[in-house]
Amino acid sequence: MTQDPNHPPEHHGLGPVRGGRLLVIVVVAVALVAVVAVWRALTGGGGPEGAAPTASETTVSLPEAAQQQAGISTEAARKMIRSDRVEAPGVLALDEKRTARLGSLVDGLVIHAMAEVGDRVRPGQVLAEMHSHVVHDAWADYRKAVADRRRLETELAFATQSEERAGRLLEAKAISRQEVQRAEANRIDAEAQLDMAQTEVRRAEEALEHYGVTNAEDPSGESGEYIPVRSPLKGVVLEKNITQGTAVTVGSPLFVVADLTELWAVAEIDETDLPLVQAGRDVELRVAAYPGETFGGRITFVADTVNPKTRRVTVRCQVPNEDGRLKPEMYASLTLSAGEPREILAVPSGAIQEIRGRPLVFVQTAEGTFERRDVAVGPEAEGWVEVRSGVDAGDAVATAGSFLLKSELLKGTLAEEE
Repeated sequence: MTQDPNHPPEHHGLGPVRGGRLLVIVVVAVALVAVVAVWRALTGGGGPEGAAPTASETTVSLPEAAQQQAGISTEAARKMIRSDRVEAPGVLALDEKRTARLGSLVDGLVIHAMAEVGDRVRPGQVLAEMHSHVVHDAWADYRKAVADRRRLETELAFATQSEERAGRLLEAKAISRQEVQRAEANRIDAEAQLDMAQTEVRRAEEALEHYGVTNAEDPSGESGEYIPVRSPLKGVVLEKNITQGTAVTVGSPLFVVADLTELWAVAEIDETDLPLVQAGRDVELRVAAYPGETFGGRITFVADTVNPKTRRVTVRCQVPNEDGRLKPEMYASLTLSAGEPREILAVPSGAIQEIRGRPLVFVQTAEGTFERRDVAVGPEAEGWVEVRSGVDAGDAVATAGSFLLKSELLKGTLAEEE
């Protein structure tokens, strides 16, 4: 059957446009019903047991259903022991007393570089070996001093024998006393020369020891031509600046070795907090790598000067790190103890609200009735805020849902003003 182009086909039903409009209307209606239901629950409507929330300038009353719907809960204000605290950002750093930055003592060439970054080393362990003409000169001086000592030891033995023989000849009246005295003087001179030779040997030994070489390692003088680079402490190799074949000069950096079992935490505090911070007091430290964990430490140094640009004072803390979890250059948040422990009154931090910049809490005075209390607050620690006035120990303050009480209070105040 051919369709007449002058008569389009008839459409039965709603069609796509009208059907879409109907769907939107249905969705809006369902949402409106849901909103009305929630509002009636919050306001306590819809039943004989509920009543609408009421509020004045200082109190808010909510029906039980509205409290449950809003999840309002309370917790008693309590007394606790706490020290005043100063919060400061900081950074972890190497303990300079446990860090060795090894540099070259001579001009030379690296022959062997045994240690690598990350190696755990012990005191005295050889990290690298170097060749230098300086050590050749030191060995030459040592060997010459040893040879001179041996020669003078021989001369002293001969002078001693000559003196003894002269004494026997004098008894036999074969020589004059003058000859005996000359032999004695020769022996005394030989002893003095040997003492000087001993001093020279010791000087040559100390020169070798300065470069890390001892004559005990090379009694024959045929080896020990390399200068060892030794670790002075037990720790970890953090930096290596050389490889085999590197040419170095005096003072060239070679290795950085550090004992990481203790670190420094360096922070800056405002100069107004300076009277509250003293060396020897405890510190708590938190890092982003371990959320919820606290690390202990102790203040060891408070700077003697103020940074003229920031008006802040540097504080250094000693932080144990036996397990190695803390790493140098980590950012940290430090809580510095400031003063002796004292008893305070505190409420959960979630109970504190603000109206026009003034802190307040809501104290439950009866079932479903909450009274606004303006409070003077102190520092916060571990989820509790010090309250210096406005509440008493044991007062039940609203924690969860306290923002709803603030909203109802504001609505009641605006209604009274109208």
